[in-house]
Amino acid sequence: SLPLPLNTPPSAPPAEYMNCRILYQTEESLLLTQEENGEETGDLILLSPSGIDMAGEQGESMQASQLEAGMTVQIGYDGSILESYPCQLSGVSTLQVTGMVDSLLPFYLERIDELYQKDEALNEGIEKIALDLGEVTNLTGQEKEALCYLVGCRYDKEAFQSTYEQLCEEGQIDPDELYYQDGVILSLSSQKGSKQTFTFSAMKWRSGLGAIGYHDAKAEQKSGQWQCEIENWFIS
Repeated sequence: SLPLPLNTPPSAPPAEYMNCRILYQTEESLLLTQEENGEETGDLILLSPSGIDMAGEQGESMQASQLEAGMTVQIGYDGSILESYPCQLSGVSTLQVTGMVDSLLPFYLERIDELYQKDEALNEGIEKIALDLGEVTNLTGQEKEALCYLVGCRYDKEAFQSTYEQLCEEGQIDPDELYYQDGVILSLSSQKGSKQTFTFSAMKWRSGLGAIGYHDAKAEQKSGQWQCEIENWFIS
């Protein structure tokens, strides 16, 4: 789960406002990215919604439980930013929802969980999780960074973006041995589809003889939720 961010109580009305998008939310924490006109402009931000005045698009009062990934929000704070990772805003007093965009980050986090928990013997003794997300076309750069952060928090491992080739170049994998001694690679790729559907593939790789995954699973948006059925797992 997400760590609890520091919550600096506001001492005055907001000195500054920041436009952000919610990437992921739990009851106690929000993970956001700064965004202007639909473009990501800043670092990941961790925020506690506790004690903040929250309002919906029409100015109506909101509860933290009503927030969800994909919402764009304007946050009022005292103008100071704490240089942690993710960074944190000081003296946050207000949060207003300004819009909503489709978010696939929660969907992909579920797929990573599913993949990680399948054939758990492949995870034995690992300290690292390398996420190969280069072929995922429907996540932004900050969403991919957020996935790494969330996976690292969830499994208490070092999580980072890399590829098999890069890990070989760095000497983390011996290409002759075909074995990642202290980690696994979780690879995801997506094929462009329509607004409501797309296909994707996934694989967990530990060695030449230790991999599991699937090809061309179909994701579909139903009643605003992305769902999928994965039928044909392969094991090597």
